[in-house]
Amino acid sequence: MKITIYASTTYDVIIKRSILDELDKHIDCTKETVIITDNLIPKEYVSKVSSYFNAPLVIELPSGENTKSFEHYINLMTKLVNKNVTRAVQIIALGGGVIGDLSGFVASTFMRGVDFIQIPTTLLAQIDSSVGGKVAINHLRKNIIGSFYQPKKVIIDPDTLKTLEDRQFNNGVAEMIKYGLIYDKNLFRRILNEEIKSNIEEYIYRCIEIKRDIVVEDERDYGRRHILNFGHTVGHAVEVLSDYGYLHGEAISIGMVSVINDERIKKEVIKVLRKYSLPTHSNFNIEDIIDKVKNDKKAINDKIKIVLLDDIGKGRIKEISISELKQYIRM
Repeated sequence: MKITIYASTTYDVIIKRSILDELDKHIDCTKETVIITDNLIPKEYVSKVSSYFNAPLVIELPSGENTKSFEHYINLMTKLVNKNVTRAVQIIALGGGVIGDLSGFVASTFMRGVDFIQIPTTLLAQIDSSVGGKVAINHLRKNIIGSFYQPKKVIIDPDTLKTLEDRQFNNGVAEMIKYGLIYDKNLFRRILNEEIKSNIEEYIYRCIEIKRDIVVEDERDYGRRHILNFGHTVGHAVEVLSDYGYLHGEAISIGMVSVINDERIKKEVIKVLRKYSLPTHSNFNIEDIIDKVKNDKKAINDKIKIVLLDDIGKGRIKEISISELKQYIRM
């Protein structure tokens, strides 16, 4: 399966089982290469990918959201300079969303920009963060330092999901549910009623297809792309308040439920979230949530755009004042 993304640069997303066994058919393996990964990525993936290149520089980082930091960014930059890496390099992100975001930001700023390839190994990264060109690090707030920088290619091997713990797999399903809720009622129904692992390539493809359609329309996130933030306004606050004890998808699950006021829709959403062992509420109080939202990068002039549901498959963007937010949240 292949999807072409037509953005500021055009690139392909290739989805194929065991594609890591034929990587040389899809990537220029003669180029100078840096592979950035983390300590939880199975060593077999790191060895397999690095074996295609002549003496690649492999950098392993600690796993977790705290790795998306200025400290790790500077350390990576220092290592690239000390290793005499040139502008001809391609940087490969091998891992989940944290590795993709950090590696992409490094690629976008090292020597004013070098080639960047995503090989996402988690479901969340495969269906969401590896596509669309948002790269960033955290500094006091989530994703506050970053840029828009499209990869040269995205290589997705669904077989890498076999080594994911259930919690990490379900973390990605939360974003899949989000796509169904804002855009595709049939996708939502299938996630609710089917066993998605048996045909995961098709689900990955559909999610990327939806994201492509939205991103191509609004690459730099000024309008329509805000629809992808369903659940994220509250979800990001929950992540920060929990000191990232909640995984991203878990926090977004809580955020989605919190802004659904229609009891019929909420009942169905809670049902599908529970199917995948995802949380539906937290014990954080609404005042603390709103305090964090005030510092969200999406908040401008005391206003913020939130995403509401008119129905399953029909998301809507609404701009409100921060002071009105309490009317829309049920924690």
